[in-house]
Amino acid sequence: MVNLVGVWRLKSIAFVAQETGERLDFYGADPFGYMVFDPTDRMLVLMTAGGRTPAESASQMASLFQSMGAYTGRWSIDGEKLVTEVDGAWDPSWVGTEQIRYCTFDGHTLSLRSMPLEHPAFPGQQVIGVSDWQRES
Repeated sequence: MVNLVGVWRLKSIAFVAQETGERLDFYGADPFGYMVFDPTDRMLVLMTAGGRTPAESASQMASLFQSMGAYTGRWSIDGEKLVTEVDGAWDPSWVGTEQIRYCTFDGHTLSLRSMPLEHPAFPGQQVIGVSDWQRES
């Protein structure tokens, strides 16, 4: 497995509905995001939809909040399994959870896949998150 320490830029992200197999491109065609793993086992990730603009109302601010994800915590890796013990997140329901991702690396792209989970953007649905990342130089 690749050494994760460093900065990774988001290339693509989607969710796949567990029940129907439908691909849910929640962050759009041009998402923004970075993931940082430091050598002391701390990680943080920020992801947003592409094309966001500043809010001019409370409802627009709520939409901005709903078009992002962010969390941080201690991370460990065992083979292809990346585990983050979340101690801070954009959604407080994630704090105190373990976020598990399965990793593959083809020499250029780090691909992550979640276990089925209920993401705040898709209440009542189980989804699998799939994302691709590229190491920053």
